[in-house]
Amino acid sequence: MAHAARAARRSTRSTADRTDGRSARRPESARRTGSGAKRRTGRLAAARSAPLPRGPELSRRQLVRITLLLGMMTALGPATVDMYLPALPQLESEFLTSTASVQATLTGSLLGMACGQLLMGPLSDTIGRRRPLLAGVGVHVLSSLAMIGAPTIGVLMALRVLQGFGAASGAIIALAIVRDLFVGRGASTMLSRLVLVTGIAPVLAPAVGGFMLSFTGWRGIFLVLAAVSLVVIVLCGLALPETLPPERRIPAAPRAMASTVGILVRDRIYVGALLTQALMFAASFSYVSGMSFILQDGYGLSPGEFGYLFSAGTFGMIAMSQVNPILLRRFSPGHVLVIGLAGVVAMGATMTALTSLEIADMWGLIVPLWAALAFQQLITPNAQTIALAHHGHRAGTAAAFLTASTSVAGALAAPLLGFVGTTAVTLAVVMLGFYVLSATATATLVRRSGIRASDVDGPPVIPPARDSTES
Repeated sequence: MAHAARAARRSTRSTADRTDGRSARRPESARRTGSGAKRRTGRLAAARSAPLPRGPELSRRQLVRITLLLGMMTALGPATVDMYLPALPQLESEFLTSTASVQATLTGSLLGMACGQLLMGPLSDTIGRRRPLLAGVGVHVLSSLAMIGAPTIGVLMALRVLQGFGAASGAIIALAIVRDLFVGRGASTMLSRLVLVTGIAPVLAPAVGGFMLSFTGWRGIFLVLAAVSLVVIVLCGLALPETLPPERRIPAAPRAMASTVGILVRDRIYVGALLTQALMFAASFSYVSGMSFILQDGYGLSPGEFGYLFSAGTFGMIAMSQVNPILLRRFSPGHVLVIGLAGVVAMGATMTALTSLEIADMWGLIVPLWAALAFQQLITPNAQTIALAHHGHRAGTAAAFLTASTSVAGALAAPLLGFVGTTAVTLAVVMLGFYVLSATATATLVRRSGIRASDVDGPPVIPPARDSTES
């Protein structure tokens, strides 16, 4: 009996020892797995929070990554507008409404963009760039999905305002990030690279819209837009670092904000560059809102043919956007801006003459129009560079007014053709008028002093935090 009891005790201790050994090994393995997961999570968090070098200090890999991410952010706005264009005549017939009412849905999205830019830009100066970006694009996802079930043109217009509000965060914060990292020729070159990336959106968007229109109707277009904005959220959430550290942020105080706005309004060069760009966008949106009706109703093209022809014009825009950095090797951003303005005025006059005299039929409109759109790519990035050159520490707010002005100008111009008549001649005359006004803003406000001041380069100057409301 005693022997049996001792054997039982030995067996119990052996079993307990084995059990304890397995228990000890399992937590160690779990600890190793947990620590590995923490290290991976830490590396992702560090990649997102690590500040990027500025200007020429960026590595080639960092430059490619930031260009692609910013390109996706800014492409969301053009995709929101251009993918929708082939559906305008279908919306007019489905909702039994007028051409001006359908064009007003474009106005709604542009007004939403203006409101979003005015809110998200200053907000990003206060809390950083990442959080406003992700929240705004989230609004774009939800509003795009809601538009699939829009029962009336009024509901669709209201949702387009929200959709524009969400799309604005991508463009405005991308522009602020460029100013966080670049200045002068470096900023103009980076903005030209963004035009190359975002040029894909106007090329693909009308073709995708025409394709979806053939199979799903106009509602399928908004499903695609929701998917695109969801991809932007995921990629920027994982790979876009914060470019505005806390010490460079503007306090969320009404007095500081009022001081910032006052500085911008009193800056003649900033206001001139703002008006130059805004009037150029007014010309662009006259084209965007009217071309679908002119080509489909006036010249008898199908939605698919319109999409392909509309997309073809963007190849010249992409090519000229890459000519811009070449010109910047010899000329300042201000001088390249003047070259672009001379080009658009000349092409606008040619387009007006050919359409008025009915020379070359449809191509008398399209060829000089494509050339004018190409010359615009010498204007936009350089006007933005001039406007932001002396406002690095208030880049979000300065970019907000800069981009909001384009949305307001586009919103006012979009329905204009619907009231004066959507024809090739009226389109040419309206665009020429905006081109002349844009050149006048540069000549009277930016002047030679602004053009000479744009001839700078190097990393942006970072002022101390205490000077955040000083000029």
